[in-house]
Amino acid sequence: MTNRKTPFAASGRYVNLVDPILLVILFLFGLRGYFKGLFREVFSLAGLVGGFVIAARYDGAVAAFAANYWNPSSILLKAAAFVAVFFLVYFLFNLTGWLIHRSSKALFLHTVNRFGGIAIGVGKGAALGALALFLLLSASWAPASAKHRIQTSYLGPPLSRLAEGMIRIGKERFFSGRSEQAEARTRLVG
Repeated sequence: MTNRKTPFAASGRYVNLVDPILLVILFLFGLRGYFKGLFREVFSLAGLVGGFVIAARYDGAVAAFAANYWNPSSILLKAAAFVAVFFLVYFLFNLTGWLIHRSSKALFLHTVNRFGGIAIGVGKGAALGALALFLLLSASWAPASAKHRIQTSYLGPPLSRLAEGMIRIGKERFFSGRSEQAEARTRLVG
């Protein structure tokens, strides 16, 4: 009986079913990036981040303005203001990216646009794939055999480390600022 696992590295990791699945995911994201292009991909990502940041910053002001014309509960008003600001900013960023994408042919940036789109697309695929693997590895409902396959695959451990790094950086950026703000408020009040 032959061993169906193909040794790929001396570290004990093998190419197994997980690796082709991850490669297909990365390929599909790269293909999507090729067709969307660098400018649309970057502006879409910037629209998501910028939309969230701007909506979180100005949802109260927009809700206060909308309260003059609409009178539901304050929670519903603030949620609607957040969603409206988020989608407005996201739409404007995407429109800008689309306009630059359309003009890239005239500016002789078509090749840069396409290959940059592939790079951004593969990066997005790696980030989302890494987070999906991290979720599977940390979930109690995931079968032990699936966890073992991910841990012994060639691409699984590096993507898991990528997810751990992204989560660590996210926690440091989002939660450390909140504790500093809470301390500053306590000093002002106390």
